[in-house]
Amino acid sequence: MKLSNRLKKINFFFILFFIFFVGLKLILFSISWSDKGNKLLPKVYNIHGNEIISSKEILELIKISKNNSLLDIDLKSIQNEIEKHPYIKIAQITRKFPNQININILEREPLAYLNLDEYLVVDNEGFILPLRNGIIEFNIPTLSGFNNEKSLYPIGLKCLSTKTLEAVNYLNSAKEIFPDLVLNISEFKINQSDYYEMILTEKPTKIILKNSYFSKQIFLLKKFNDVIKFEKGLEDYKYVDLRYKNQIVVKERI
Repeated sequence: MKLSNRLKKINFFFILFFIFFVGLKLILFSISWSDKGNKLLPKVYNIHGNEIISSKEILELIKISKNNSLLDIDLKSIQNEIEKHPYIKIAQITRKFPNQININILEREPLAYLNLDEYLVVDNEGFILPLRNGIIEFNIPTLSGFNNEKSLYPIGLKCLSTKTLEAVNYLNSAKEIFPDLVLNISEFKINQSDYYEMILTEKPTKIILKNSYFSKQIFLLKKFNDVIKFEKGLEDYKYVDLRYKNQIVVKERI
């Protein structure tokens, strides 16, 4: 009787062990099969937020093996590679199972061209960007008359020219106060007397500004434009001089 009970206990533990062993093998097999299945699934890249850089260009920046499963992909490495592009400020990378990678892009905002020995672009934070494909493609003004020392304009980094950064700040202020004006600026330059000149696209009108109290001058210019806009436009003047406190000196076109 005792022997029979022992045999029953042994059989019970053997069956329990067998079930556990088979279950474990099935789990490991499922994980392995799932991983292989993920590797076989074609990767889908969802790219959002890019307007300047094409999705094709972004995909060319990252190198992911087709045999990698989604879990094997180093998201931080992808982010670093994408953010090396001078026109990309921030990249956010996430996974979406079973086979998708989401790429959210925040691009830099081109503010002006730099008329140097070679044309460059400066963004609204003062970072230097190269021309894309060697062409002028943005509807933005050109900065002229600034120090053209090449070392002051490192690609992908912040501009080192104090005067150029000052001009960037002035354009940002003008864009906030009088956005229609900035859309109509062809050239923004500093002259030998350290005054700034805006050359409008139409006609062209020259707007002369003192190198101080810039925001106040733009506010004054906007008020002047609001007064005359039903009869004239700024382009109807040969020049508009704002260098004198609380005064506007103009010369009409003949």
